[in-house]
Amino acid sequence: MSHQTPADPASSPRGFRSVAWIIALVVVSAVAVAAGSFFLVRAVTAPDAPETPGGLTLTTRPGHVVATWQPVPGASSYQLVRGDGLVVYDGDKTEAIDARVPPGEHEYRVIAVRDGVYSESGPRQRVRSGESWGEFAPLVAQFPEMLPQSPDTAASWMNAECIRRYSGGRDEVGPSENGVGEVRTVFVVRCAAGAVDRPFGVFWFASKDALNAEYSRLSSTSRPVKWRHGTGLIDENGRGVFKITDDPARELAMIVVLETESQDILQMVDSLPL
Repeated sequence: MSHQTPADPASSPRGFRSVAWIIALVVVSAVAVAAGSFFLVRAVTAPDAPETPGGLTLTTRPGHVVATWQPVPGASSYQLVRGDGLVVYDGDKTEAIDARVPPGEHEYRVIAVRDGVYSESGPRQRVRSGESWGEFAPLVAQFPEMLPQSPDTAASWMNAECIRRYSGGRDEVGPSENGVGEVRTVFVVRCAAGAVDRPFGVFWFASKDALNAEYSRLSSTSRPVKWRHGTGLIDENGRGVFKITDDPARELAMIVVLETESQDILQMVDSLPL
């Protein structure tokens, strides 16, 4: 009996086509990898990338970090990066403030941008920051003299000290764990200027409607007054609330002043360094 020798896969038409397809696939994959590598290197080392920024200097201030660096020729903007990739500034200036830095040691670097092309990161610098108001620091920064810029310091005006109040307003308190489900006040600080017998505070509201609603609620039991930055109300218990109507940047803040034996409400509010 004769035996038929199996055909060599490489020599058979079907086998030849299979090997040809495999070779073609390998070639295409190699070209794709090479092209991808080219574009990756091109993106990282593009000849039109701006120079690497240098001269990063970090300075700690109460509640924030100030960063400055040297300008890069032709750069249209810069990014200040904290830690592993949090961009805390994106703009065309060579100075930035990280007002939301948490306490502890942090690392910063700067990247220059030109026509959408990023430079390599500049040299990394480290700094240790203290306590801060966190995400509410920009609100407190609206009153740089009147309020301490970090919880563990005193303000430059009358050594005022402040603490955060966590309870909601009367219209926000309700039977459920979420109160009435409507947030009106965003942030509240209670302060004492010089001594505990000069109490005042600041409420920041979520919107102008929320502020006006609270103001309207209080108006039914208070007398209207004027002060040097707007209008106010004083109730029979010696509590004054004041709106700032001459500064749109601070129009969502309401100042509260309490009357004491050594503090007249109107004199106190008019003396505030706004």
